Amino acid sequence: MVAIATAAAVLGVSSVVALATADGDRPTSAAPSAAATTSGATSMPAPSSVPSPVQEPAPAPPETVAGLIADLTARPEAAGPAGPLLRDGLQGLVSEDEGVRQLSAVQVLSVVISGEALDPRYATASRLALFRTMTGQAPAPAPPDGPPSCLEVRQGTPPPVVQGYARQIVDRLPAWQADGFPADETARLQELITPVVAGQATLDVRPCPGQ
Repeated sequence: MVAIATAAAVLGVSSVVALATADGDRPTSAAPSAAATTSGATSMPAPSSVPSPVQEPAPAPPETVAGLIADLTARPEAAGPAGPLLRDGLQGLVSEDEGVRQLSAVQVLSVVISGEALDPRYATASRLALFRTMTGQAPAPAPPDGPPSCLEVRQGTPPPVVQGYARQIVDRLPAWQADGFPADETARLQELITPVVAGQATLDVRPCPGQ
């Protein structure tokens, strides 16, 4: 490349001398310099691309009452703004005080049924944990003064509060399923509470099977 540029410069100077000899003292335009000739050939280096960091997916929430209590105790913000409320309600379900357990059950149901201010994954996990626990499908944490409790459906007129919760659950089941509540659990839950919604049965709390 240096030899080519040098040769071009020599030819350019020779041309200027020849024109000056032919035309006398008439000024001539200067020829492009070798630097100008070679400057256009310089290219800027391409910017190096830096790969974006890969984010690890958040761990799936536990689907048991005990697992959710441990998870939300360590990371109460993981379930969203209502996470601490859900954690306190779940902890209250295993309290030594029967009154605390009853209030906690209402608190947990209100949070879980509505799902308001709750991460959808934790809403689904807590619904599954409560339903499986209360129907004896999963181990239930036992309160200090007795065995764990499960739901029992029996004939009779449900109290208004029980019937109201049952109606809310039936109304929200399609949205729950869209958020990830399994289809088989949806069918089982609907079968359990439809008679309650109709006023043909009620729900009682009893010791879980095998206790």
